Amino acid sequence: MESIIKTALITGGSSGIGQGIAVILAEEGYDIAITYGKNPEGAETTKEKIEALGRKCFCIQASMQQADVPEHMVKQAVEALGHIDLLVNNAGAMIYPSILLSTAENMDYLYGVNYRGYLLTAGAVARHMVLKGIQGNIIFITSSRAERSYPNDYLYGGFKAAVKRSCESLAMELSPFGIRVNCVAPGATRNRIGQSNSSLEERIPVPRLGTPQENGHVVAFLASEKAAYITGITVRVDGGLILPGMPERDFDNPLKKGWGSPIIDEEFMNKVKLRDEQ
Repeated sequence: MESIIKTALITGGSSGIGQGIAVILAEEGYDIAITYGKNPEGAETTKEKIEALGRKCFCIQASMQQADVPEHMVKQAVEALGHIDLLVNNAGAMIYPSILLSTAENMDYLYGVNYRGYLLTAGAVARHMVLKGIQGNIIFITSSRAERSYPNDYLYGGFKAAVKRSCESLAMELSPFGIRVNCVAPGATRNRIGQSNSSLEERIPVPRLGTPQENGHVVAFLASEKAAYITGITVRVDGGLILPGMPERDFDNPLKKGWGSPIIDEEFMNKVKLRDEQ
């Protein structure tokens, strides 16, 4: 009897953590569909890596900030793969504006990409799974910032925290259908070969940056039968980055009070003044 191939849709699979997850899942025997925004070259690289492992990979261009895109993209993925066993919501944007400089436009953009897009995609995949009787998995890539506060992080961290809380409700709602919903929360991650940040690494209990592949291994575990009794949780992949007692103050720069804080100097104050005059 021919075995049914496992399939996964990974949003934002053209680089970094998304690419790492896609390749690890291919190693685990999944056929893959990935989305990309503005990086077709990176998507092609992911496709080549996956096909070199003997698995199929389909690339779908999708701008996740558009409200009608997630459902259309899921339909494309179903057409390409035949069915979806696993959704990994990974595509996102990272901006950290001061509340003194923020605008409605950057709030709306981050909401669309980092929260609404996640939930609309999850809803479309969940409907597919329920109607096809698939006892699948939905995994959200959040961030350790969902659990620890930083200056200038009320948008990015705030929406990641909202995703974590939504995950918990979805886990309860979808469990009667055999669908499990979990989060993976990366910390500081090495997204490029040779990338390093020694000043940050020395503050991490496991004193290095994480890798996209390490996040991929956690995703693969959560989607496997080995994790069949796990739903509604968040697994941090951060080397202990946000454990209590991590240093906050930058002693080398008295103007900078903590990680991510703006340097409050004349240039910054001029920006605040210009924003107020708009």
